Amino acid sequence: MHMRVQTTLLLLVGFLFALSYAGYSGCSKREVNSVPWIGCRGLSLFKRGGRAKCGKTIGVAPLADNSVGGRNPLYYIPPKAPRDTLPKRELSRFPDTGRNGLNKRILADFPSDKDAQDTFMVEQVQSAATDVVLDPYQNGDKKDDINSGQFRKIGGTDYTKDPDTLGLGRKEDDDGNPIRLTGCTILIVMSEKAVWFGHFWETLAYDVSDEVFQKEVIYFIKKGGWQNPDEQQSLAAHADDFKDQAGASAWILYPVADDVLEDDGTTNHVDYKDKNTKLQHEVLELTGITATMTEYTPDEATNTALGRSLYQYDPNARAPDPNNPDLPVRGFRFIHEYKDEGIHFF
Repeated sequence: MHMRVQTTLLLLVGFLFALSYAGYSGCSKREVNSVPWIGCRGLSLFKRGGRAKCGKTIGVAPLADNSVGGRNPLYYIPPKAPRDTLPKRELSRFPDTGRNGLNKRILADFPSDKDAQDTFMVEQVQSAATDVVLDPYQNGDKKDDINSGQFRKIGGTDYTKDPDTLGLGRKEDDDGNPIRLTGCTILIVMSEKAVWFGHFWETLAYDVSDEVFQKEVIYFIKKGGWQNPDEQQSLAAHADDFKDQAGASAWILYPVADDVLEDDGTTNHVDYKDKNTKLQHEVLELTGITATMTEYTPDEATNTALGRSLYQYDPNARAPDPNNPDLPVRGFRFIHEYKDEGIHFF
């Protein structure tokens, strides 16, 4: 009888010890969920008291400075093992149909229903020919985020006669999540001759000193980048395609002033309006166009129009009218999130 009581007491003590260990070890849900946020190209979106910054912010080994202007340390996040990816989806054209054989490939109307707008933007951006977010630059055994400047000729001489689309929100980060506008800034300049579409990382070009901003953004639109010259073209080199041209317009999209999470877990208030006012001035000086400055609110939802932008050009944006041979059929448009700026026909 005495042995049974002793055995029971030992089992009870062991059980209580196990409960205590489970409750205070690193296995609790609170402990697991308290991982730090590591940036929009990183591993987690957990944040405390502020939004996540867009770009690499926390890592395990510093990168060599690869910025245009310098003095902007980045951090390396070790790449994951390659994952299987689906083949790139090409734009599909509407078939040539109709009684008179007219081409029916028409730019689809932007839906009025919000859910339909979400579907439209996700699908259209996913099928875009080019994503304006560039792949990281291979810097030795490390990778650096780089800004972009995509240029396309759609009018004048030597222009493309094929439809073309530039989007933001198709390319994926290391976790397979779409890279959208969650703190970065974009600049798009359009006319009947061309389009220039630039993307600037928040941590690389905006959450920095004014000196670094001048070199990463202002210098960039004047001189371009060197890591990937074909996709880091300067705006200045193509200014004549926009200055005094029909259909000319420009947009600067940047995040609203907000608190952002720093590497050490503290928050910092950021406001990029002054920097983008300087960018607006430089665009005016180069092209004669006053860019429309538009704020957006970063959001973590990945399957909506939020954070997505889309430029579409089609030489057959609408079918010709036999009764109106002078009706322009070429067209382009810019859509950002839930705002369609309308099709410009020419």
